[in-house]
Amino acid sequence: MSTSMASGDASPSTAPVVVIEDEASICWAFEQMLGEEGLRVLTASSAEEGLQLVERHAPALIVLDVRLPGMDGLTALPRFQQVGRGAPVIVITAFGDLRTAVDAVQGGAVDYLTKPFGLDRAREVCLAALAQHRSTASGLEADAAAAGQANQLIGKSPAMQEIYRQIAMVAESDLSVLITGETGSGKELIAAAIHAHSRRRERPYLPIAPVALNPTLIESELFGHVRGAFTGASESRDGLFGLAEGGTILLDEIGDLSPSIQVKLLRVLEQRQYTPVGDVRPRPCDVRIVAATHADFRQAIASGKFREDLYYRLAAVEIHAPPLRERLEDLEMLVQHFLKLAGHPAASEPVAANVLDELARRPWHGNVRELRNAIEQAAVLSRGRPLSVDRLPAPQRPVGDSSNAEPNALAAAVRAWTHAATEGTDGEPAGGVSDLHERFLAAVEPAMLEVVLERTGGNRAAAAELLGIHRGTLRERLRRYGIEP
Repeated sequence: MSTSMASGDASPSTAPVVVIEDEASICWAFEQMLGEEGLRVLTASSAEEGLQLVERHAPALIVLDVRLPGMDGLTALPRFQQVGRGAPVIVITAFGDLRTAVDAVQGGAVDYLTKPFGLDRAREVCLAALAQHRSTASGLEADAAAAGQANQLIGKSPAMQEIYRQIAMVAESDLSVLITGETGSGKELIAAAIHAHSRRRERPYLPIAPVALNPTLIESELFGHVRGAFTGASESRDGLFGLAEGGTILLDEIGDLSPSIQVKLLRVLEQRQYTPVGDVRPRPCDVRIVAATHADFRQAIASGKFREDLYYRLAAVEIHAPPLRERLEDLEMLVQHFLKLAGHPAASEPVAANVLDELARRPWHGNVRELRNAIEQAAVLSRGRPLSVDRLPAPQRPVGDSSNAEPNALAAAVRAWTHAATEGTDGEPAGGVSDLHERFLAAVEPAMLEVVLERTGGNRAAAAELLGIHRGTLRERLRRYGIEP
């Protein structure tokens, strides 16, 4: 590792560039190249080591290789963005791996370098990123405030007031917290709020989805390993629990943990220590664990998939994130909030009553996350005008549900079609004659007839019986739409 700066020296003009690359020659090249520009470079050969550097030195720029031993750069990118305090990230990817680079840029990296790259190109990309970072330094506080708005809990309903009360009560303690609730209900926001209001708020907060970690290396990624612990372990490395020392870890979808990791996590909770892979000496662990799940733990425990003793250790305090359908009083506040995030000019205006009525009728299987997606789409389609029902996307069906017969979704789709078909008519038939009903039937009836004929193997008598119409009527409809059984 190159000579380091004093900890806490974080101004853009003096902050270092941190290069995370396991090829020593590339690290040396960056040190020489950027050193000629008057910049100090710190290097690390792994993501875990790089995260420690970034946390200590608040760099002006992070250069991150995708292919690294241990945790790969793409997996580590969100953590570098989190602990980097706004520092831009440039990704290095192997030749032919452009898709990975594009994914990284879409995930927040400002640019990428594809191996093999020339020093002139690397210098150009790095200096451009630094210039952009410095030019916006004066606005970082406003940007941070906006980011905080994007990730805050919104609502004034009794259900949300209870959530606020529970967060306030548990934040200052070190008790483990289990957050339950449906997908999209805001479990991650509750966990982040607990950390932000705790005495650990100045220390790391690491949201982790164990199911997304490499199954064969999950123990090493969580608890670290010592040199020689397994093939390829050429040096000792800290795991995520080591990186989060003094802070908080969110274990998302905790119900998916393997039995062996459940045992080790139970030891962390009971003994406040963990043992890196290949080591015999346990290490003290000062990390608060917050877990989240949408699973029914009672069923998982009964089936033997989850340890009952671990559940009780995790659920020292249990907080349930309410689904959106139980906090419809918050709809208007949430809509205005998402419009504001989308930069919509009508964000501060009252939401139309018919829009709120339509939103309140929907099932919201995806909860607040689905609502945000719907409002963002509607904001784009409305082109700056106040939201209207016809600009809302059709409701989503539950994941895994292939049926189109969900009543609320079907009714909402019909309403949206009708609004779009009658836009600009002021409710008056065009030219004194309306063919709206025939147009609607022509849009939906052929699909129904085709499916019923498929189900009955082309038997018209059976199809007419299933539809509840006379066979002569069915023949006429098939002829009208040109459908051959």
